[in-house]
Amino acid sequence: MSLPDLSVRRPVAMSCLIIALAILGVNAYRKMGLELMPSVDIPYITVITVYPGATPEEIETDIAKRIEDKMVTIAGLKHVSSTCIENACQTLLEFRLGIDVDIAATDVREKLDLVRNDFPEDVEDPIVMKFDVNATPIITLALTGDATVEELFDYGDNTLRDRLTVIPGVADVTLVGGAKREVHVQLDRDKVAARGLTSLHVVEAIKSGVRTIPAGRIRSDGSEYVVKFDGDMQTVDAINDLEITGDNGSRCYVRDVGRAFMTTREQREAAFFDGTPAISIQVVKRSEANAVAVVDEVKKAIALINEELPGGMVLEWVTDDGTFTRAVIDSAWSDVIQGVILTAIILFLFLYNIRSTFIVAVTMPLTLVIGLFFIQMLGYTLNTMTLLSMGLSVGILVTNSIVVIESIVSGLNAGLPPKEAARVGSKEVFVAVLASASTNMVVLFPLAVMKTMVGLFIGPFVWTMLIVTVVSLFISFTLTPLLASLILRPVKKDSKHPLVYMQRAWDWMFGLVVKMYRGVLVLTERYRPLALLVVLGIGFLFVFTLGQAKKLGMSLGESPDRGELFVKAEFPTYYSMETTLGRLKEMEALVQTLPHLRHYVSRVGKVEAGFGRSSDGVYLAQILLRFNERTEREETIEDLMEEVRRRMANFPDCIQSVAQPSFVGGQEAPIQLEVSGMDLTVLDSLALKIAQKTAEAPGFVDLDTSVRSGKPELRVRPDRTVLSDMGIPPLQLGMMLRGNLEGITAGTYKQDARNYDIVVKFSDEEGKSQIRDFLLPAAPGRPIPLNTVGSVQESTTPVQIPRKDKKRVAKVFADLSHDLSLGDGVEEIERIIETNNLLPPGYNHNFAGEYEIMKEGQTEMAEAGLIAIILVILTLAALLESFKQPFLILVTLPIGLIGVIWALLFAGHAMSIFVLMSVVMLIGIVVNNAILIVDQFNQMVAKGVHRHAAMIDAACDQFRPIIMITLAGILGMMPLALGTGIGAEMRNGVGIASVGGMFASGILSLILVPVLYDLFTRKAKNGKKPQD
Repeated sequence: MSLPDLSVRRPVAMSCLIIALAILGVNAYRKMGLELMPSVDIPYITVITVYPGATPEEIETDIAKRIEDKMVTIAGLKHVSSTCIENACQTLLEFRLGIDVDIAATDVREKLDLVRNDFPEDVEDPIVMKFDVNATPIITLALTGDATVEELFDYGDNTLRDRLTVIPGVADVTLVGGAKREVHVQLDRDKVAARGLTSLHVVEAIKSGVRTIPAGRIRSDGSEYVVKFDGDMQTVDAINDLEITGDNGSRCYVRDVGRAFMTTREQREAAFFDGTPAISIQVVKRSEANAVAVVDEVKKAIALINEELPGGMVLEWVTDDGTFTRAVIDSAWSDVIQGVILTAIILFLFLYNIRSTFIVAVTMPLTLVIGLFFIQMLGYTLNTMTLLSMGLSVGILVTNSIVVIESIVSGLNAGLPPKEAARVGSKEVFVAVLASASTNMVVLFPLAVMKTMVGLFIGPFVWTMLIVTVVSLFISFTLTPLLASLILRPVKKDSKHPLVYMQRAWDWMFGLVVKMYRGVLVLTERYRPLALLVVLGIGFLFVFTLGQAKKLGMSLGESPDRGELFVKAEFPTYYSMETTLGRLKEMEALVQTLPHLRHYVSRVGKVEAGFGRSSDGVYLAQILLRFNERTEREETIEDLMEEVRRRMANFPDCIQSVAQPSFVGGQEAPIQLEVSGMDLTVLDSLALKIAQKTAEAPGFVDLDTSVRSGKPELRVRPDRTVLSDMGIPPLQLGMMLRGNLEGITAGTYKQDARNYDIVVKFSDEEGKSQIRDFLLPAAPGRPIPLNTVGSVQESTTPVQIPRKDKKRVAKVFADLSHDLSLGDGVEEIERIIETNNLLPPGYNHNFAGEYEIMKEGQTEMAEAGLIAIILVILTLAALLESFKQPFLILVTLPIGLIGVIWALLFAGHAMSIFVLMSVVMLIGIVVNNAILIVDQFNQMVAKGVHRHAAMIDAACDQFRPIIMITLAGILGMMPLALGTGIGAEMRNGVGIASVGGMFASGILSLILVPVLYDLFTRKAKNGKKPQD
C-alpha cells in the first residue's frame, strides 16, 4: 500500500504519527542551543617555549628551528609557523582537517621530549596547548569607579574572577588594566654594595628563611600530631628582620639594606572605560558551551554581584555575543516566517481556494517543525547556517505540495470523489515529485562530504536541507492527500461565491497568457529558423553573462554588522608606558564624539591581534568602540569605519588599523601576504616595497607589515678571565643583573588564605649608565663597578622574527574597502608584484588567512558542482528510464546561472563561498521545471499523442504549475535576499543568488526546453503538425 493510499484510508493513524513527530519537533526546538555559527573542531596546537633573556635571533636558532625540524615529521601537519620574540617562541601547528587533535597533541609532546635536551640550559619546559577556536571571549565587562586601579584589579582578580569562573560554560576570565599584588623587598644599591652584598644574597636569605615544611607526624598518649615547620612571616614588616649572610661571613638584616612592603607588580597594562581608569574583563566560554546560555547565566550572576560590590566600584556591561546571536537568530526566523506567509499569499492568488491555501499553509511550517527533531538528533544547533537552510527550503519544499494539490484539484474537477481524487492525483505526480526531490537531495551529498574549512561550516546547512527535503516529501504524500481528501471539494459550476468569480477571472486572464505561450511554441515549431534564433539568443545571453561575471569578484563571505569596531594603534617600540598613555588620550579625544557611540573601552599593553602580530607591549594601544545596533542607526558599520579612518588619518607616529571583530575574536586582516626567503633584511625590504606599491592602488586600507624598527638593547658581555680570577661564575653575574632590575621571586608571603610573591629588586632609577655602575663585592669595603668585569654594548634587537614552514617570512597586511572583493584585491597585488618585478630569485610569496581558506573552498566547491551534475543526470536517467531526456532537462542549468550572475551584479554582491554553495544547490532546483514538462510529455506520449504535439501540450499544461512554483519559490526566498535585520548581511547574497537563479530558469526553461526538443527532433513522416 502506497503512502497516499495509507493516508487516505487510515487518516487517524497517519494523523497520530504526524502529530507525534510535530510534538517531538517542538520539544527539540525548546532544547536546541543558539549560536551565531556552527561549532567546528579545527586541529590547531600551540607550543609556547620561554627562554628568559634571549633575543629573537637566539630564540630562532636555539628554539624555533629545532622544534620545527621535529614537528614536520608528524603525519597530517599542514603548516608550522613560529613567532620569535624576546624571551619566548610561539609555534603554531596547523593540522589537516580530520586529524584527531588529542592524538596530534600527544605526538607533539613526544617530539618535544626528543628535542628538549638540545635546548639551552635556561629554557623552560615547553607548554603545549590545543588552540580551540570555539573557546572565545563572549562578554566584555569594565570594572570602574572611584576606587584605585590597585583595588579594582585586586577585587576583579580574586573575588570577581572566582564568582564568574564557577558558572557552567565559563572557561576563563581574563583581566587587563592592573597588576597582581606582591611583596617587594626593595634594596638600596649603595647600602648593599657597602656591606659587600648583592641582590642574590638577599634572595638566598629569603629562600632559606621563609617557608613552611611538613616535618611528619608523632604519636603521644594514643593521639597523633602533625609536625610542621612554620617559617612563614606573619606580617610583611617581619621580613625586614630577616638576617642576611654575606660570602665573607658578615651579617646584617634586610632593614639595613632595604625595606619590605606590599605593592603591585610593575604595571605594564592599563584600561579605561569611557575615558575613566578601569579593569577590562573578558569572559571566555568553554568550547562545547552555548554562547547564549552562558551569557544568560553570567547576566544573572552579575545582577547579584552588583548588589554586593564594594563602595566606589561599578561593574559595566559593555558587549556580549549572546545578545547579537539572539538578534541574528530572531532575524533569521523572521525571514523564514515572512517567506511562509508570502508563499501562502501567492498560492491563494493562483488558486483562489482558501482550502487549498490552508493545506499548503499548514504543511510548510509543519515540515520545518518536524525537521527540527531530526536536526537536533544530529547534534546541530539553531545557527546562521541551519536557519539559512530553512529559509531557502521555504521556497523549495512548497513545490512538492503545489504539484500534488494541483493534481488532486484536477481530479476533483474531473468528477472524482475527494478521497479517490486525493489517492489517484498523488500517484500520478509521484514520479515527478520524487524526481524533483531526488535532484534536490543528490546535489547536496557532494557538499556534505567537503573536508575543507568551508566544508565544516557548510555541513550543517547541507544536512538541514536534506532533512527538510525528505520531510517535505513525506508530508506531500501523507498529510497533503489526507487533508485534501477531507476538506477539498470540487467547485460548483453555478456557484456565485466571490472567490469563484475571482478565480474564473484569473483563470480567464491566465488562459490568455497560456494561449499566447502556445502560439509562440507552435510558431517556433513550424519555423525552425525562428527556433534556432531563440536558442542562439539565449546562448549569446549566456556567453555575455559569463563575461560580465568577472565584475563580481570573489570573497569568503560578508561580515555581519555587530556594532563593534577595534581601533588598534602601534607606536614606536621605544615608547614607554607613560608616553603611550598620553597618545591614547589623544586617540580617545578623536573618537569619543562618533555618532551612535554607546561606550568605548581602551587598552594599553595588551591588544587583540592575529597570530604573528604583536599583541603585548607597552607601545601598543587599542580602543573597542561599541555602537548602537544596526536597526537603531542609518549609518552602516562600513560608514562608521570610514569615519574613524578619516579622523585618524593625520594621527602621527603611529601604525593604525580599524577592523570589525572576527568570528574567533580579535582582528584578522583579509589580505595576508607572506614573502619567504633566507635574509631577514631583504625580506623586510621586499615587504615594505610591496606595501608601498599596494598603497598606491585604490581599495586597500590600513596597510601594515611585520617589519618593525628594532628595540633598543643593552647587552652585557662578561669578561670571563676577570670573573674567573674573582671566583664569580658568569651565570651568577647574569642572575645578579636580573635581581637588580626585573627582580627575582624569592618566596611566598601568605595572608588571609592568599599567596603573594616576595620579589627582591633594586629601587628604580632613571638612566642607562646605571648598568655600568652596578657594584659588585670585591675586597672588603672596596666594591667594583660592573664595567670592570664585563662590557656593556648598546644595540637594537628585532621585535620579532616570523617563520612559516621552516622559512623566514615577512608579512604584508591590508584591509579592503567595501567595493573591492578579496579575489580582486589578491589579483591586484599579484599584478603589482609581477609588473614591478619585486621578488628576486630565491624569494617566493603566497597568500594566507582568508584567501587560502577561500581558494580551498572554491576548489572543493567546483568538484562538488561537477559531481552534483553527474548525480543529477544519473538520478533523472533512472527515474525517466532514459539517458537522452536528462540532457534536455540539464539545459536549465546555464540559464539558471544567468539569473544568479545578473542578480548579484544588480545587487552589488560578490561571488562569495556561500553564494557558490547556493549555486551548487540550485543545480537540483532549477531542473524541477523541466522535469515537470518532460514527465507530462512522457505520460502524453504513452497515451499515443504525437511527440511534437505532446511536448507543446505538456509545456502548456505545466505552464501554470511552473509559474506558481517559481513565484512561490522566489517569494519564499525574497526575505533572505532583501532582509535588513541584524545579521542579514550573511544571508543576503545567498538569497539574491537563489532568487535570480529561480527567476531566470523559471521563465527561460518554459521557452528553451520545448523549443530545443522540437528543433532537434524530426517531424512526423506525414508532415502533420500539432493543432493550435
